[in-house]
Amino acid sequence: MGIRLPDGPDPTAGLDPDLVNAARGIGFAVGARLRELAPALRPTSDAGGEPDLVVEDILLDPDDPLDPLTLVACLQAHDSYVGARGRPTGASPGALALARILTWAARAEMLGRAPRIGWIGPPARRPDDVAGHAVTARVVLTDGTARVRAAAVAVIG
Repeated sequence: MGIRLPDGPDPTAGLDPDLVNAARGIGFAVGARLRELAPALRPTSDAGGEPDLVVEDILLDPDDPLDPLTLVACLQAHDSYVGARGRPTGASPGALALARILTWAARAEMLGRAPRIGWIGPPARRPDDVAGHAVTARVVLTDGTARVRAAAVAVIG
């Protein structure tokens, strides 16, 4: 199953299909960057089944509201990444958090000068000697009744 949205209305309903496809294009490009970063995949169950994680929240700090096109790009990036890792229905919460930051940067680049990411990865691995402004993404997913959390940080120089 991988990572999916909760049951309910399609967040892209009523949006221009060309905009949705452009968001997917951003997601494919971000997915290529995720392959370089290689975040971990969630393990399969003992029976070999893939995780079934439902998106509860995807946050970016400083506050940047998650709009439907950014959501599409992030999910496309995640799906592209796990597919490239040979597990098309796999899940990587860390990849989704990284995708949120990279999608933000890609969209910012379209508006002007791209933010220069000096370092990106899990907060626990952030080097002490990298100076700059931190941008942090946090994802909260549900796996049945359990919550799964992941975070990523980028240092913008």
